[in-house]
Amino acid sequence: MQRLNNIGSIRCIEKIMPLCLALFFCRTVFIGYKYLFSFMLVPCVVYSAYKLLKNGITKPNWREIWLPLLVCVLFFARFTSISNVMKESVNLLLIMYFVFFANMYYAEEKAVPLLKWIVRLTVMAGLIAIIKFGFVMLNLHIPLCDRFFEGEGFALVSDCNYYSLFFILAIIISIWLVINRQSNVVLSLSVNLIAFVNISAAMSRRAYILYALLVMSIGVMVILRHAKCKRFFVLNVSLMLTFVMIIFAVLGFSVKLYSPDLSYDQKNRYHKVYSLIDSSTSFLEFDIKQQRNYYKGTPINNNLFYNGDLKSGLKYWRAEHNPPDSIVTTIHNENATQFIRIEKKNSKYGWSLRYMGRPIYYSAGVEYTFSFMYRVVQGQGMPFKVGLWVKENSGYIDDLKKETCPYDSVWNICVVKHVFEKEQLNPTCFLNAQSPNTIIDVKDISLTCADTTGLPRYVDQLPDSVIHKYYSQDTINYFAASRTDRWRYAYELWQTRYDIKQMIFGQGFKYLEWYGEKFWNNPQRYDFPHNPIISSFLYSGIIGGVVYIAFLIMSLWLYWKRRKELGIFFIMYLCCMFFSMFSGSSHFSFPLFAFLSFVPFIEYKNRGETKENACQ
Repeated sequence: MQRLNNIGSIRCIEKIMPLCLALFFCRTVFIGYKYLFSFMLVPCVVYSAYKLLKNGITKPNWREIWLPLLVCVLFFARFTSISNVMKESVNLLLIMYFVFFANMYYAEEKAVPLLKWIVRLTVMAGLIAIIKFGFVMLNLHIPLCDRFFEGEGFALVSDCNYYSLFFILAIIISIWLVINRQSNVVLSLSVNLIAFVNISAAMSRRAYILYALLVMSIGVMVILRHAKCKRFFVLNVSLMLTFVMIIFAVLGFSVKLYSPDLSYDQKNRYHKVYSLIDSSTSFLEFDIKQQRNYYKGTPINNNLFYNGDLKSGLKYWRAEHNPPDSIVTTIHNENATQFIRIEKKNSKYGWSLRYMGRPIYYSAGVEYTFSFMYRVVQGQGMPFKVGLWVKENSGYIDDLKKETCPYDSVWNICVVKHVFEKEQLNPTCFLNAQSPNTIIDVKDISLTCADTTGLPRYVDQLPDSVIHKYYSQDTINYFAASRTDRWRYAYELWQTRYDIKQMIFGQGFKYLEWYGEKFWNNPQRYDFPHNPIISSFLYSGIIGGVVYIAFLIMSLWLYWKRRKELGIFFIMYLCCMFFSMFSGSSHFSFPLFAFLSFVPFIEYKNRGETKENACQ
């Protein structure tokens, strides 16, 4: 491949590429960066193509990088449907582009712009997250919120673990920059402060562990006097230790931030953090306890749905959908009346409007009535279903019979009634399967119960013994599978759905559907083992799994050989590997980890060519 550094014309690509590459990585921490990345990528690709056509293409030397390329080939080899892993495929192609055209000597000053941009973009995302949190606390609307913010909690994205990882990397890089006199102490301490706020609020246990290890490592460096800037390290350690004490205060206070309209994933994250204080508390016990505290002294109205009049905006109401951008819900005001506008863009799956308020207990043999007003802004007929995600003897009741009548010239009334065959604890409800490319408005939502004997209406009103008995017999809570459950299921698939040939060569990406069916009861919602090594055995068999393990071992070995020159990248690689082994779908699902895996191979190749040129 023709080296772009040897081109004598204006090297504008060398100034653009570090920012473009950093934006490519930092999409993981803020989805808004993908738009800037797309804009920056165009001139980079055009410039690269122009220079290649102008100067010609020389035969590349693949000798030193054959192993990572073999991993890429085995990843592509067993596609059952390219759409199954489209994100990883795009990441892989972009990583390959940057590997060949970024052309940075990672141990020298040419890596500094990239590292600085990673820190800047991460810190900027952290500031946006803090501002966003302030808007949410003040119940203020954020413009373009659905387009730029995927995360439902403090983080800007849905994956709080990788989100937190970037702030840890920002701390590490800022320290490295100070040591190498590429930054000053004040800026580094500012990075520490913003990073700590985001790490603690994102509530990632993995990040807490890594952060604690980072504090201890810096403390050891100070004690052994290995730091070039001892005063800086003393200040940094003091700041970090103060932050660690604050973390424990946050852990104790975190349960007070509980709200019933949190997603299951957020509630589970609160429980995981709370378990650091009381490891004997199960998720169910924690959730019910917080519900009782939250609703203590709250009067019970006839409408079982909280905020059915929407006076509090979208509180307790949320869309659950896949892909994430398929449904957009916004709150509007018309004639002093609030209504929700639901825009369905694509995909027929998902709950267009799910109730996320006080968990409801449905008694058997009692009639329940859903009632709401709606109007179809775009679409024909009644482009949605009404029901609950409950399986009774006759099948799932997610499409109940609807009775409709006009309320006025604009709005219609919809009424749905149902008598449950057995008691149910807070199943998903109530608006689902909205047709693609439709828009509907909904208001005055209510759920009433015909019982007059004073039966419990909410889950938190039930005795603990009843709740535990129900959950021990029912499978509604299939979202609670842990990492180890997913790893064990991979072994189960290996035994039951793989023959000898498939064990050797793999079976492509069909396992994504099997995981979705197992853990989400929906084969259209893909899931995975959350470990790229296990995934490699599933999609490319023993051959692919062994090659991938060899690739990781070789990466570590080459990093270790050049640990003095590639020290900062080696540390970043280890941090990314720690997170990816518990969260990664494949090696290419987390772009930064995949790119860092190539660094020692490319640097080894670069150094080898430099020595050959010196000898000549």
